[in-house]
Amino acid sequence: MIISRPQTGKVRTRRNFVMSFLVGLFLIAPWVVLPEGSPLIRLDIPHRVFHLFGGLFIPQEGLILWFFLLTMGLSLFFFTSVIGRVWCGWGCPQTIYTDLFDRIGRFVLDSKYGKKDASIVGKYTVYFLWIVVSFIASFHWIAYFVSPYVMLADFVNLSFINQTYFYFTLFFTAAMFIDIGFIREQFCRYACPYARFQTLLMDEHSWNVTYDFKRGEPRRDGKTKIGDCVACNMCVVVCPTGIDIRDGLQVGCVACGKCVDACTSIMARENKKTLIGYFSLKQIETGAKIKWIRPRTVIYAILLTVVITGAIIQLVTRTPMSMIAASNKSMPPILIPDNKIRAFVALRIQNIAPIEKEFQLSASDTRHGKEILIRSGEENNRFKLGSGEIKSISVVLETQSLTEQELNEGYLPGSIVLKNAEDPDERLEKKLSLTLPRR
Repeated sequence: MIISRPQTGKVRTRRNFVMSFLVGLFLIAPWVVLPEGSPLIRLDIPHRVFHLFGGLFIPQEGLILWFFLLTMGLSLFFFTSVIGRVWCGWGCPQTIYTDLFDRIGRFVLDSKYGKKDASIVGKYTVYFLWIVVSFIASFHWIAYFVSPYVMLADFVNLSFINQTYFYFTLFFTAAMFIDIGFIREQFCRYACPYARFQTLLMDEHSWNVTYDFKRGEPRRDGKTKIGDCVACNMCVVVCPTGIDIRDGLQVGCVACGKCVDACTSIMARENKKTLIGYFSLKQIETGAKIKWIRPRTVIYAILLTVVITGAIIQLVTRTPMSMIAASNKSMPPILIPDNKIRAFVALRIQNIAPIEKEFQLSASDTRHGKEILIRSGEENNRFKLGSGEIKSISVVLETQSLTEQELNEGYLPGSIVLKNAEDPDERLEKKLSLTLPRR
């Protein structure tokens, strides 16, 4: 386990602001309830709905999920190619919570933090506080799946033992305590998959934490000073993964910038600019300006723009209702007097709008342009559904009188239309193929 030395500086100050914002957002978001009563963000697995900023999404909307995942992946590709491992150093929970655990350890043990001669009481106090932080973080992580108000009430009333979320919370608490407290950023070095392919996404123009070897090398050797590097090794001492940035780009570098602040403070004593900073490799080698627009970044930007545009179109044109229609296999269509066909269809309807809505059902014969009578058991085939509510019903379809020629066509293409009773333009149509009975 590596305990790096704390380091102050401009990068550290900026990271403190970003990390405080991200942790605050993580802790506050699950508690926010919108005016219509829906949570700001929640993945409600038992009810199979996902609340996101006032929108309600269901598993059947796979295209939207596909757009979301593709946007995340391409964003990772694009930003890594442009500004390196910015996610690892500035936004990754592994980095943020490791930093928070270190602050707790230093607050309790001061300079003895991470040393073998630290007091037993102090060590266990640190462990206890780590467990508390792990529990709070895990509680809020589960709160993205279960209402935090319900969980809090259960914990206060001591009625959480039989709740599934309680055991998930315990599991994540233990996992976080072990991972952040002891594995720490060695996970980034040896286990993180992103670290393995980040070198494929970056090139010599990527803006990342880099050592200026042209100015720094060769390093000071005893009293003989040739390059600007004074061989103080502060960049290694403050590195949370224990690497030497002077050896070049490595998998273990999370671009946290602690070595930048360390080198800046040391070089300031020499009245020189830092040897470690946010540069591109090409910038160091030739002194040229960073080439932001290049084939790699252009391709990623175009793909990301296309995907985001597709996602926006999909969201704007999205109909906030869902309907699954299936013919009843056990009750095939039958011929009734006056050459009419009667069919039985099972419907599963869900309101995926954030508010209650009234819906109306209708059906039609799409081949001949005739209306089909639909009986749903509801007055005028109208019914109300609350946000996220599901209604499963069996309906009876009855065609108008068919001619002999129409009866011999073998099947009847039809459609069932579900529309918002208050806004007819908001409608959803499902095609049906009704098999005509043989005579």
